Amino acid sequence: MRILSNKTYITLTALCLLPASASLAQNDVERRQSVLLDSVVISARRHTDALKQNTPGSYDWNMQQLDLLPKIFGNADPIHYAQMLPGVQTNSEYRCGINIDGCDNAHNSITISGVPVYNVGHLLGFFSIFNGSHFKKMNIKRSATDGAYPNRIGGTLDMTPFLNIADSLEGEYSVGLISSQGTMRTPLGRKTSATISIRGSYLNLLYGRWLKADNTQIFYQFGDANVSVVHKFSEQDRLLIDFYTGIDNAKFNEANYLAKIKAKWGNTTGAIHWLHEGQKWRSHHSIYVSSYHNHFRLQMEEAEGRMPSYITDFGLKTNSKWRQLSFGGDVVAHFIRPQTIYADNFYSDITSVPDRQNAMETSVYADWKQPLSASLFLNAGTRLTLWHIDKHNFKSADPSITLQYDNNKGLKMSVGWFMRHQYIFQTGFSDAGLPTEFWMSTDRNNKPQYCNGLTAGASVYFGKRMWQLSADIFFRSMYNQIEYSGSMLDCLNASYDLNNYLLHGKGRNVGCNIMLQKCAGAITGWCSYTFTRARRTFNEEGHNNTYPANHERPHELNAVMAWSTGKHLTIGATFVFASGTPFTAPVSASILNGNIIATYGKHNANRLGAYGRLDVSVNYKWKPKHAKERGINFSVYNATAHRNDLFYRIDKQRDGDFAVRPVSFMLDMLPSLSYYCKF
Repeated sequence: MRILSNKTYITLTALCLLPASASLAQNDVERRQSVLLDSVVISARRHTDALKQNTPGSYDWNMQQLDLLPKIFGNADPIHYAQMLPGVQTNSEYRCGINIDGCDNAHNSITISGVPVYNVGHLLGFFSIFNGSHFKKMNIKRSATDGAYPNRIGGTLDMTPFLNIADSLEGEYSVGLISSQGTMRTPLGRKTSATISIRGSYLNLLYGRWLKADNTQIFYQFGDANVSVVHKFSEQDRLLIDFYTGIDNAKFNEANYLAKIKAKWGNTTGAIHWLHEGQKWRSHHSIYVSSYHNHFRLQMEEAEGRMPSYITDFGLKTNSKWRQLSFGGDVVAHFIRPQTIYADNFYSDITSVPDRQNAMETSVYADWKQPLSASLFLNAGTRLTLWHIDKHNFKSADPSITLQYDNNKGLKMSVGWFMRHQYIFQTGFSDAGLPTEFWMSTDRNNKPQYCNGLTAGASVYFGKRMWQLSADIFFRSMYNQIEYSGSMLDCLNASYDLNNYLLHGKGRNVGCNIMLQKCAGAITGWCSYTFTRARRTFNEEGHNNTYPANHERPHELNAVMAWSTGKHLTIGATFVFASGTPFTAPVSASILNGNIIATYGKHNANRLGAYGRLDVSVNYKWKPKHAKERGINFSVYNATAHRNDLFYRIDKQRDGDFAVRPVSFMLDMLPSLSYYCKF
């Protein structure tokens, strides 16, 4: 085999046995003669892009090819690039998570090998908890296509670690101005290997004096670690032991409100997986624990408050596939502490301790994939769930049906309908990447969320499979939605009751997406456009109307480009331009105990200005004698220094009047330099 340019050529020499003449002499043995054919050349264009679209709305990422994409702060973060896909939004600073097809971030299931994690943001959304070099691939599904889809009404994102056995010691590390990270894969015998990754930040050492958002001084650091051990019992059976832990520490000195905020939050997960990959039978069995906790402390002149919360899961999962039949089930014990309020020296001591919620979730599912022709398939399934909490049982039967067409020549089409229930909520007074949001369970006061969804899409390759064009539409009708209507200071009220600040209503998401992707060549990437309308309707006093969802961006344009100019230089860029998100504007303000107290107008009746950002990255690499590759990365975040409005705030001016003005990111432009090595 020889590689020329971007095409792969395989030369075959065939030796054929042909029958000899039929006029054989009596008693002669049948003779055959050999004929040597000419060489045959089979050519195919190499797919060099990291992104592969399985069906419209379903994507696979090869994490090993993320190096071809732009590195921001020396890091090619998986969540950052997931946000650049059509139908996936949230690209502004101070916001964490992703919004898929107009759904809230809490509507998504984000997992490591199927094990849920409940907060995926580091550094106010700049980094995720996923160290890309530790994982083999990332899979994203925007909507339910089968019964195996979890009890979430949004999308799914799953990270898969390496499952093969390392032959020798290998890995990589990088050292930058903001953070450093390293990954090592090492054999532990002929049938066992381990992958270990660590990462830490030291942002304030170099950028401390500039880390100021308006009048708020920021101190921040994070660290995390992954360990994955794989043992191969046979060609068909593997054992995976997987562990993750991460922690964030932040301090904010808020001059306008004379307040100090301290926050600490993190995830810890551990799991044991048994994987069987046979010709006819495949199965994946897991037992796991996943825990997320946060601690939020507010200190003011007249008050001090603490607001801890957590969610911990102990789970057992099993998934099997035999021919066209797939089936499985989950059993999960949830232990949830909604936000607990402890406040001192504010007229009186305040303690609001909601009951700890202990819930048991049991689900079973089955799917059948029926071929209707050589290119047409029907996939039908259902998921049955029982949610038990405090002597209350909630039941659901969620069907899904998908019709898929694939002509094996580059054209794929699909149309589907699904229903899904979700039994946990996330709410709070801010989604700015801080532990001010918390989880809570379905109970007698809050019914399970559920939705009906319709999707349709198509994709086609053209230009000798160098290009792919895809488009899709979606519709979701959602029920039993909740939203927090209070503010940070409401928690310090002596009569504070969480249920008094929750709005209950319904939602509707509708939109369309289109993406043009270049899959091969020296330049790869894509350009996508997303249109989304995400509306929420509440029928409660003071909020009896239909409003845009907090994260709604009607229009969003994303572009990603990676250019390999030769052996040494790689240039990358990402660009996003989007409508501004809604916000609620204040109509009046007053001073109470030195703090600004505001009265707000119609909910989400105003909208921030349009958001735009260009990020660029340059890698210079070389191959030394004692390593696979070394290089230097230079990146610039917001290279055009465009000032984007992130939210509005009230300030008291020197003349005593109040002013409402936008707040932008703490730095107009953020350059970074890092060194990396692969061994």
